[in-house]
Amino acid sequence: MVKKPSRFALAGARLRRLLAWLGLAGMAAALPVPVLAQSVPQHWISYAQLVGGQLQQGLSDPANEAVVRLHSWMQARILSGAEPQQAAQPLRVRVWIAASGRVSQAEFASLGQAQADADLRAVLTAQSITEAPPPDMRQPLVLELALGFGS
Repeated sequence: MVKKPSRFALAGARLRRLLAWLGLAGMAAALPVPVLAQSVPQHWISYAQLVGGQLQQGLSDPANEAVVRLHSWMQARILSGAEPQQAAQPLRVRVWIAASGRVSQAEFASLGQAQADADLRAVLTAQSITEAPPPDMRQPLVLELALGFGS
């Protein structure tokens, strides 16, 4: 008989994924679950969700030439059969946000083509988040963004 994970094990796993999403994954190994829950303030989580949503929206802007080129490049890769699973996977990005709300820096694994990398970086760093980051928030934020169509 297969033993089901406990409620606490599932909560701990969800918390570790959340910490990884916020770029705080290293904290998960060092602290017990009750301390971890207190380590990620709700306002950090809310801000990370806001940033992720706004960046995702920017990656779907049909009026942005860099977005159009990026999507055209992705479509060509998908149609050619080059790594179809990779196209569906979220892209992990690390972003730093200035006190003004502007994305000052973005890092991510190369997409495998210099122009696509430049377009993605341009789209991300052209963004201004509607709110400044909380003064006590650790950076960079580590987010997973979808590059697929309809994202």
